[in-house]
Amino acid sequence: MEKNGCSAYYWLRMAEENSRELRQRTRALTEELKSKMRSDELESLEHSVMAAVEHNKRSTTKRPVEFIKRSTASASLRIAM
Repeated sequence: MEKNGCSAYYWLRMAEENSRELRQRTRALTEELKSKMRSDELESLEHSVMAAVEHNKRSTTKRPVEFIKRSTASASLRIAM
């Protein structure tokens, strides 16, 4: 495998592992905060989060996930440059 492919694999796996750890930690902190909030506050914040997520999905700016695309011709990954 070409050096660029090895480097890409390494950094993609590192991102995957770090994201998993970050998700677990943020979930624990979110649950801790959630237990201290009123239900009306929580409902309002959840609505705001969902609206922001939907807005980001429609945004034209590239998010990290958009840099990795599956080829329609094959199952191989292409890294968008």
